[in-house]
Amino acid sequence: MHLSGASNYFYIIVEALRGTYFAGGVVMLPILVTGVIGFFFLYSSWWRIGRDFLRNNNTKIVDKLRYSLKKGELEKSKKVLKDRAYRSIVCRELSLALKQAEENPSGFQDYMQVRLLKTKRYMEKGNQIVAVMTAAAPLLGLLGTVTGMVSTFEVITLYGNQNPVLMADGISEALISTQSGLLVAFPLTLLKQRLDERINLILEQMQLGATVIGNYYGI
Repeated sequence: MHLSGASNYFYIIVEALRGTYFAGGVVMLPILVTGVIGFFFLYSSWWRIGRDFLRNNNTKIVDKLRYSLKKGELEKSKKVLKDRAYRSIVCRELSLALKQAEENPSGFQDYMQVRLLKTKRYMEKGNQIVAVMTAAAPLLGLLGTVTGMVSTFEVITLYGNQNPVLMADGISEALISTQSGLLVAFPLTLLKQRLDERINLILEQMQLGATVIGNYYGI
């Protein structure tokens, strides 16, 4: 009984989405493709960043690193960066930075500049495509508005405006396509903004941690 009800409910949703897709006109396929591409690259960025996308304890890592180095507890600092509870991009990069500072203090600054640049590029890979898809979705929706209104005026030209039923398809196409473009662009905008904030925070903590390590070694 429950399975049958769930199946019917799923069928109703699928048919409603299908009807909306065809009612939106020719721009619905580009809008759909835009959304798929945008969310794919957005998810790819989250996957690369991993738990750092949600974690808020990167500042704790740097604070513990600073505290242990201030006390001269180098081995404890290494353990902090390798602690499974704090495992993150920040931990990995600062662990490598600590090793570099031990082995080659003179090249530490150059090393960190390169690592920051590489890490930034690694985390931001594909983000430009997300930005393009975010901007393209509402524009495609606007294009659908135009095509829908053109269809409406063509109907008015042929049959007049006495029968609103004949104009309904064009108006529906205009509204649905606009709505669909905004529904794709809105979550992409919010989620990309969140992603950019996390990337900036990770880079800031890397820079801060590198400064702590540099001060410890007098670099």
